[in-house]
Amino acid sequence: MTAPGAPDEKLEPLLEQLFVDSLAPEACDELRSMLAADLDAQRRYAEVVHMREGLAYLLSQEPMEAGAHAAPRAAGSPADHAVPSIKSPGSRPPLMRHLLPTWAAAASVLMAVGLASALAYHLGARGRQSAAADSQFHARPVVAAPLPLMQSSHLGKVSGLSLDASAHGLLQSMQVGQELRCGEVVQLSSGFVRIELNSGAQLIIEGPAEFSLVGEDRVFVRTGRLAASEGSLLIVQTPLLTAECRDARASFDVDDDDTARVFANSGVVTLYSTPQQDAVSHQLSALRAGEGMLVSPGARPGILTTADAGPLTAVVESWEQVESRLRPYERLILADRPLAYWPLYQVRKNRRVLDLTQNGFDGLPVGNWPADSVDHNLDEPRGAYFNGECYIEPDRKPPFKPQGGFAIEGWAKVEGGPQFQSVFTSRWVLRSHEPDCQMFGFTLYAGDKDNWEFWSGNGRKGDLWQILVSPAPVRRGEWAHVVATFTPTGRPSANEVEGTVRMYVDGRQVAEAVHPISLTEFEWPARIGAAEFVPRYLTSWLFKGELRDIALYDYPLEASEIEEHFDAGRDETAERTSALPGRENWLMASLKGVQR
Repeated sequence: MTAPGAPDEKLEPLLEQLFVDSLAPEACDELRSMLAADLDAQRRYAEVVHMREGLAYLLSQEPMEAGAHAAPRAAGSPADHAVPSIKSPGSRPPLMRHLLPTWAAAASVLMAVGLASALAYHLGARGRQSAAADSQFHARPVVAAPLPLMQSSHLGKVSGLSLDASAHGLLQSMQVGQELRCGEVVQLSSGFVRIELNSGAQLIIEGPAEFSLVGEDRVFVRTGRLAASEGSLLIVQTPLLTAECRDARASFDVDDDDTARVFANSGVVTLYSTPQQDAVSHQLSALRAGEGMLVSPGARPGILTTADAGPLTAVVESWEQVESRLRPYERLILADRPLAYWPLYQVRKNRRVLDLTQNGFDGLPVGNWPADSVDHNLDEPRGAYFNGECYIEPDRKPPFKPQGGFAIEGWAKVEGGPQFQSVFTSRWVLRSHEPDCQMFGFTLYAGDKDNWEFWSGNGRKGDLWQILVSPAPVRRGEWAHVVATFTPTGRPSANEVEGTVRMYVDGRQVAEAVHPISLTEFEWPARIGAAEFVPRYLTSWLFKGELRDIALYDYPLEASEIEEHFDAGRDETAERTSALPGRENWLMASLKGVQR
């Protein structure tokens, strides 16, 4: 085995080639044999692959400012524990000497341990490190795969995002349901992200934070606040300490290698010093429900200090607490269980548009979306400006069944026209302008005669759209709350169901009719601010103006619920207007923004 810290003449060239490109089959076999029973070689392999994954981020971004919300050190004289905090070897191999950050070096050791199960999985090996081992972490020799596992090994997924995290908090745009690869660096400057590991454990992480999943039940956290729950086992590693959470709920506040605070809300949390490159970890303490600890570097090198710590009241422990910070209107809509809800909060080009239900129907701006949104829209709590050349399309169309009814609602401020401008569309046309054409789905429009309209299709050959026209006019330049509902009234046939369609404008019902709606379902798109593909157009009936709070329900809203939504949304609009210098100035600012 090569002496610690010294480059291996055979290993290092192979790892350098893996870092910059790929290995030939013969080189893969040679590297596999080197890694099979050499713990130091496994550490080097983990470092290289972790660095390969995070290289683009590390070379293009300045490190996040640490300690933005770290807790102060506990008052008094903390007890010094003679726990070695081993320094890194004096010389690193050439590949990592200038690139590898200290926290990644610490993380690589846990990955050498935590990746054992992942490596064994990829090579068909069986067995996992026993959870009933002694109080120290010991890296067991494993047969390691020489391929860059970080590129394919998914260990968990994003299961929730707050509005600010989705809009601007994440360094790289992400969406609900997105899988996270082993070693993938996630940086969050603000907001909240919820992570579900494959093991079943869940994490709620608040920015500023930086973290990576490094095993099916392991996460490395460089900095950030987080709450851990669910799952029988979760290992949280920081640059200073490693926490083994067994059937536990725990809170953490991590400030890189300066401090780490832990509090056990339930279960048992066993704390160890984080293993270093040439030493196993040592147990610091075992926390039970109601106990906490602050860990920080000691006055002398190689020594960690610990002190008792109370509850971490600033750490958010449940997603309900995240939702409690939403605006009243957003909480009201979510309480009525929409299938999908897009507040359209600070929409930007190349950034995901969050479905606030966390059902995963996040969208993406499409078309000639302005590189920078109108300034006054970015200051608004919700809403996006559509310039008549762009729209938003969810990656997946929200599924709903007309035989159970549905509703679509939103707030719109129309510009231009009069012409057809789609607020929301989920429909398709077959053989447009042919005698046997067929119409499927529906559209909520600002119509070409300055009226609100709801179009639906029955799917019968030769039948055109069924149109419900509201006598309520489109007041251009003013916000309007518009809702269309479908309530089944008859037994569905094989192809369609009959029901009552109603339209509401500003909380009042303004139109009603009976329409049969087709039950045919296939993957036509759903769009905000545009209609569907038809033979003559890629997109059509694009919206110009502002839209906000678009929500789709898989049941028909009641008139009382619609009125409540309008009253709440109107009150919020009035509050925002009164907070500005004056309505006249607000309108002038709006017009100025529109002219850009």
